[in-house]
Amino acid sequence: MAFKAALNNLCRRQFLRGLIGFFGALFAFSSPRKTSALASGEKMIGRTHADYEALRKGLVWQRVKPARRPEVIVQANSVDAVVNAVNHARNHGLKVIAKSGGHSIPASFLRNDGMLIDLLGLREVTVNRDNLTATAGPGTWGPTLLQALEAHDMGFPVARGGSVSIGGFLLGGGLGFNPNTWGIACFSVIGADVVTATGEMLTVNARQHPDIYWAVRGAGPGFFGVVTQYYLRAYPLPGAITTSQYIHPLDNHAEVAAALEELVPNSDHRLELILLLTGNPDQQAVAAGAPEQVCIVNVVAYGTDEADARALLEPVANSGLGRKPLQKTEYEPSDLKILTGATGESFPHGRMATEGVWSNSIAPVIATLSERLRQAVTPVTTVSIRFIGNTRLPEDAAFSLIGSTNILSVLTWQDASDDNRVAGWLRDTMAALEPFSLGHYINNEDVVSYPERNQHSFTPDSWSRLRALRRQYDPDNLFHDYFGTGTAEN
Repeated sequence: MAFKAALNNLCRRQFLRGLIGFFGALFAFSSPRKTSALASGEKMIGRTHADYEALRKGLVWQRVKPARRPEVIVQANSVDAVVNAVNHARNHGLKVIAKSGGHSIPASFLRNDGMLIDLLGLREVTVNRDNLTATAGPGTWGPTLLQALEAHDMGFPVARGGSVSIGGFLLGGGLGFNPNTWGIACFSVIGADVVTATGEMLTVNARQHPDIYWAVRGAGPGFFGVVTQYYLRAYPLPGAITTSQYIHPLDNHAEVAAALEELVPNSDHRLELILLLTGNPDQQAVAAGAPEQVCIVNVVAYGTDEADARALLEPVANSGLGRKPLQKTEYEPSDLKILTGATGESFPHGRMATEGVWSNSIAPVIATLSERLRQAVTPVTTVSIRFIGNTRLPEDAAFSLIGSTNILSVLTWQDASDDNRVAGWLRDTMAALEPFSLGHYINNEDVVSYPERNQHSFTPDSWSRLRALRRQYDPDNLFHDYFGTGTAEN
C-alpha cells in the first residue's frame, strides 16, 4: 500500500500537473536613482530600490533565477495601471514585456532593461451560465477559474498545475484538460482586451480587430501587446470524471508502446491518455528489488455518468496495459480540482528544465526516450507523452503546429554545479528526437537558449503573419520581441 500511495501522490503532485515566488497586488516603481510614480499615483520598483532583487527573483517560480534584470518592475492591480505603465514606458524609451504566473521555465519574460509588467494582480473572474462564457484576468490561477465555473456546472481546459495562471498559458496555446473534446485552450478564447503600443485599449474578437484576435490565440511570448482580460467559452462539466493508472517496468516499454499504438487511434474522444517514463518513486520497493525506472500510464475518462466513464476505461483495462502490471488502480472517481492540485503545490521544488517536441510517432519515440531515461543525470527525470486525438486547428488562431503526441522532458535537481550536465542531457535527447519531430510547443520550450524554437513553433505562414502584424501594430518595437528575433539584446 505504501508503494501505491507513493506512486499516486507523486503522479498527482509532481508530473501530471503542468509538466510544465509570487507577489500580491503591490504596484510600485523607482527610477535608477529614486522612487518615482505614475500619473495615477501608483509606484514602480527600479533597480536600486531595496526590494528590487527579492522582487525580481520572486517573479520566477522555480529555483533557476536568470541574471537578466529589467530597469523597472510594475505590478499591476488594475487595467488602468497597465495602460499607465505602457504609456510611461513609451514616453521614457523603455521596452515592455508582461507576465502573469511566471511559469515560463526559462523565464522568457525576464529581459534586460526596459519595463516588466506583472499581471498577477489581475485575477477577477465572472461567469455567465446562460451562454456558457466567462471573463478572467490573466493572473487568474487555473484552480480559481475552475472553482468559479464549477459552481455553475461548467469547466475549462486549464493547465495541469495549480500554480499556473491563465495569461501566458493561453497566449502560448494551452494544452489542458480534456483536449480531445475541449481542444487546445486558446481555441476557447472568444475575445480579449488588449493594450496596444499606443496605449489604446482594444476589445478584440472574430469581428473586431480580427488580426489581433488571431495573434492572441497562440502567439506566445512575442505578442505585441498586453492582454488584460480574456473572454472565454466554457463547457458543461462531464457527469463523471474517472481515472485509471497502470505501472509497468521501464524494461517493458515495448509492450506498453504496443498497447498504446492500438488504443490511441481507436479511443473515444472523451478518453485522455498520458504516459510517464520516470524513476520509481518508491525507494523502499526499489531496495527490495523493484525496478528503478517505470512506465506510468494515466487515463482519464470524461463520461456522462459513472457507468459511461467506466465503459470508456474498459478497453484500456482489457488491453496489454492491464495485463501483469507492477501496480494498477482502476475506476477511481475524480474531478478537475483533484487533477489540477493545490495552487503552489503542484511542482517539485528545485532547479527545473524542460524540452519537448510535437510528433506523430508512438512506439519509436517511446523506445528512444526509454533509452534516454536510462542515461538520466538527475534523480528526478520524467518524460511525459500526451496523446492528442484531436489535431484539428482553426484558421483564426496563431497556434498552428500540433501532432498526435506531445513529448516533454522534465528534469529537477538541486545543485547549480549540475546545470551543464542537465543541459547536455536535454540537448542529446532533443537530437535523438529530431527524426520524429514536427516542431515545438512554445509554452514548453527553452526559447532563451534555443531562440530558433520560437519560429519552429509555428507553420511558416503563421510565423510570417506574426512578423507582419508586429510591424503593423508595434512599428517602434515598444514591446520586447521573441528572444533572438529582431534585436541584439535579449
